[in-house]
Amino acid sequence: MAQETVLQSIIAHIFGHKYYVNIVNTRGTNRCEATSFIHRSKDDAMRHRLEIESTRSFLYIETVSFRSHKDY
Repeated sequence: MAQETVLQSIIAHIFGHKYYVNIVNTRGTNRCEATSFIHRSKDDAMRHRLEIESTRSFLYIETVSFRSHKDY
């Protein structure tokens, strides 16, 4: 991960760090849920999306971002 700027460090301290998680649908059901992977960057989440799309078990819905003070 690249070096954080001072401004990014201040924002992370106040609001928390930004993370990404993919939402998927289990094919053949009405269940939509978050995957068990939390990603630190959007690029990592997009790589995981490609893995999801290559399976027949899950249908990719969207990637959501959230902030947390907890370090994942």
